[in-house]
Amino acid sequence: MPAPVQFSFKDRTTGAPVATAIIQEGYLVNATITDKNANDLVPLHAYIAALSPDQSILLNSNSKGMWEQLINPLMQQTAKMTGVRKSNFAPYPDPDRYLLEYAAAFMDGKKAAHVATATLPGSFADNRQAIHDNFIQEFIAREGSGPNVQLEIVNSICEPILMKFIGKRQGKPKVMLVGYELMGVEYRNAIRPEMLMGGPIGLMALLKASSKKKPAKAAPFGHAKERDSIRWGYNRLYSCICDAELEQRATEEFMRFVLSFTPDMSFIQRREQLAYENWVAAMQFANQLSAQARQGQIQAQQRAIEASRMIAQNSAQMSAGIMDSWNRKMASDSRISQARSEAIRGVNTYQTTSGRSVEVGVTADHVYQNNYGDVYGVSGSAPDQELLNRLNWTEIRRR
Repeated sequence: MPAPVQFSFKDRTTGAPVATAIIQEGYLVNATITDKNANDLVPLHAYIAALSPDQSILLNSNSKGMWEQLINPLMQQTAKMTGVRKSNFAPYPDPDRYLLEYAAAFMDGKKAAHVATATLPGSFADNRQAIHDNFIQEFIAREGSGPNVQLEIVNSICEPILMKFIGKRQGKPKVMLVGYELMGVEYRNAIRPEMLMGGPIGLMALLKASSKKKPAKAAPFGHAKERDSIRWGYNRLYSCICDAELEQRATEEFMRFVLSFTPDMSFIQRREQLAYENWVAAMQFANQLSAQARQGQIQAQQRAIEASRMIAQNSAQMSAGIMDSWNRKMASDSRISQARSEAIRGVNTYQTTSGRSVEVGVTADHVYQNNYGDVYGVSGSAPDQELLNRLNWTEIRRR
């Protein structure tokens, strides 16, 4: 039997290094770096295959994959917006289902039977806690920096899983080992949309959130009750399919392949740089949407306030004006006549900083003049003084 050798896998088109691993000498190898089926979370993939000379054993390795399952209906709506990649999203499957479907794809009739489950050995298993902590920290640092976001981790997982399956390929009995380094978080935004509304509704939402008690025991990953989304995927996936009579030999070669597998750092850096650029673009998009939403909410509130004030004030002042006109129709006092005229026409008279008289609708609670002499009426509470200073607006008074 040929001796095992340290082999350097390179992209078959560009020659770029992908990884190194120990395999039997004489294996036919193939490595590919591609953005096919990639997404914003993982913009590059690397696939490696090593086939024994007699074609009885096939070793595979897939690089990192990551997806999002949106639970919150509002978040689901944003996923439908133009420019959002559909490949970012996929429902989370439990490990036994995911690995079974992966193995079945290699078998006749897409049928495979699960036989056993174990822990996938390797550096991931040896450093599981540190990898988990780094994954959570990076996730919060990036995803928690968006507008109106306060992430709350509901559940998380970092688990190396190995499963054994049996089936037939081209009518011949096969054994398949499939393992992946599962990673994921279930999370929610502690800032709910109703909290941003203000008033009694916003206050009640804040009180409700503060009074909630955390569950004593977390549900299995992927099944938490209060979550907005699931970020899930794997750090790496490995597989080995072999003739059933070669199971022991194939298992040894598979374990050697997994334990010695070392990804090339240049590939990882290139992939993470592209992911970072995608994240920056996503943050800019989120900030733009947030600004548009805030502006729309402000304008809608202003329109509602102005409409209600206009109806109430015009009705009251028109009635008062008519009664005043009837009761004092013979009076010659100029101020009373002017007030009556203003009430009938629904205006108030203001004096600008230059001494000029201007008429503004009665719906205005505050009236401002800019540096060019233009006059604006504002209904409701006065704008923030900092905003007035930036606009160079000065409030003027009624005559």
